[in-house]
Amino acid sequence: MILMINKIFSLNKIDKFTQLIDIKHVFIILLLIIPFLSGCGSAFVASKQDDILTQIDVWSSENEYGKALSTIDYVKKNHPQYQELQIRKKTLLTQATEYEKQIDTQIKTYIKTKKWKQALDLIDQAKEKYPLGESKNRLLAKTEKNLLAQQKKSLTSIDQSIMIERSLWMIKTLPIYHEKLNTDPRNEVLYKQVEKLNQESSELSKKLTLLAEQAIARKHFKTARIRIQQAITLEPSKQRQLILSKLNSQSKKSYLSKQKKKKISQDKSHQTQQNSLLQEIEKSYNRGDFLKTRQLISELDDNGQNDIQLIQIKQELDRSISYTIKQLMSKANKNYTDGQFHQAIELWQQVLMYEPQNVIAKKNILRAEKVIEKLSSLREKQGN
Repeated sequence: MILMINKIFSLNKIDKFTQLIDIKHVFIILLLIIPFLSGCGSAFVASKQDDILTQIDVWSSENEYGKALSTIDYVKKNHPQYQELQIRKKTLLTQATEYEKQIDTQIKTYIKTKKWKQALDLIDQAKEKYPLGESKNRLLAKTEKNLLAQQKKSLTSIDQSIMIERSLWMIKTLPIYHEKLNTDPRNEVLYKQVEKLNQESSELSKKLTLLAEQAIARKHFKTARIRIQQAITLEPSKQRQLILSKLNSQSKKSYLSKQKKKKISQDKSHQTQQNSLLQEIEKSYNRGDFLKTRQLISELDDNGQNDIQLIQIKQELDRSISYTIKQLMSKANKNYTDGQFHQAIELWQQVLMYEPQNVIAKKNILRAEKVIEKLSSLREKQGN
């Protein structure tokens, strides 16, 4: 076919009219051939080779799954390697799936680290190796969709930040320009410049108002109040003032509601704590731990102190402690009489734990310590 085209163009001795006719014929031939060649692609070339599997393995090693799968699909059933190629196709599809997962993971990492160029380049490279048209609903197509969505979201956020920063600059700078124009009212260039800034200020105010309304819809009232205040500063209006009034009212209601809920929560928590203390008091009293019981009782609030069950426990506790002190004093006195001074001191010290101001126990401890000291001194003398 190429030789035919060359032959047509090599005819130099024909007239222009004949040459024009031949050129038209050439174009017609090309139009008929090109679609046929392009439709076959690499599959057409590869199918003519004796060993297609070798080429498939090369493409597989290069992650060129689009070329490999297209070639296998093109091969006819009468081809000697057809059965082997069908088996190889299953392996290729598994490899292609793993390849897509790797690309998806890498692109997600790039998105997280804000490496947008690397992410976009990688998805383009992956699409070349495994075109999205090869099969439906593939992971690669979803990955690209997610990448573009994340990029759009990030760009929207950046544009919004630029707009807000521009608004803040305008709030600070515009009054200075007005002052300058007031000082130099015949300056036509300055007048046009200020007029342009005023128009931009109006547009920014509208955008800030929209952001405030969007924040209200999301119940981000603090952000909404900031944005609407900025919008009013740039261009006051009844509509914006009304939005701010509603936000202030909403803020007050929200604050009171939060305070009420907080108090209810605190009261509930406190009551739970008090109920838990009452249970611990009863348990410690029942196991005879009177000191722990008295300590827990001191931690109760006034309402807890007036609990009927607690009043009964306190009365019984006082009687129990009084009885325990009498028992300890009696044992201590007996130990002292029997000359067991150290044991007596320990018992009187226990009495002081129940009744720190017990004068008798304090005096007896001092008396027993003096006796022990004298006895120790006598032993030392006798030893010498």
